[in-house]
Amino acid sequence: MLVRREFLISKLYNFALINMLTTKNNITVMILKKISRVRILQLFLLLPLLIVISGTTSVSAQTANYFIYPDHFAIKQFRSTVGLSLSDLPEDMVEEGSDFIRGPLFNAQALFGLPENFQIYGGFYTNFITYHFSLGPKWNHQINQFAFAIGYDIAYWFGALNQFGFKSKVNGWIHYPNITLGYDFEKFAISIKTEAIIQTGRTEKADDVEVSSSLNTFAGVIIGIYVEQPLWKDQYLLLGLKSNITKFYYPIWAALPTFNRYFYIPEFVVGFNL
Repeated sequence: MLVRREFLISKLYNFALINMLTTKNNITVMILKKISRVRILQLFLLLPLLIVISGTTSVSAQTANYFIYPDHFAIKQFRSTVGLSLSDLPEDMVEEGSDFIRGPLFNAQALFGLPENFQIYGGFYTNFITYHFSLGPKWNHQINQFAFAIGYDIAYWFGALNQFGFKSKVNGWIHYPNITLGYDFEKFAISIKTEAIIQTGRTEKADDVEVSSSLNTFAGVIIGIYVEQPLWKDQYLLLGLKSNITKFYYPIWAALPTFNRYFYIPEFVVGFNL
């Protein structure tokens, strides 16, 4: 009975895939997209648990290469991380035909140590139609294995789209005051980072029409939970789940969202601390 059931499931999936390729049935495409999102969600939720269970090497404060966890920094010490994130975008915010916006968001980030537990943070994010640069100070403090940090990042971002009948450009400024709390379990570290999203200006241009806005508005919050653990020698694996609760999510500006309400956008993060 079990073999027959698996055989039937396989036949149904193959039928759906063939139907999608030959007839481009919209209902089938929607179902398969939902299935893939569920699998991605399950994978990202299971990975931190698997990493925690499999960890066997303890990490000392002198050798740790944490990036999100507010670790102690020596003066002129440099740390960096590279990675990508995937977001599950609301269907009513991004239309079915806007699949080019659903791609991953690649990032490169760095920290540079200053005196008195201060650091300078710099970050770069892109999905190849949008570019986001951020810079800001950070201060951290440790109490045994607990640590916390406060920071204030200022970002300039811009984008351009000259495809699919669009000829649009946009640029703007966003401020991210943030607080991070973390705990070092020796074999790994867990951190919770909360950021406010404050838009201070945005300029949009469609063909020859340009609209500038001086916003200074609170656009939402980002709450992220991150796990960092040694992967190989000094390289660390970073996994995170970010909850974006916001009226404006800059990576999808090209979808021209016009809703004036808050959306919940989960964002799954994978990174490598170098």
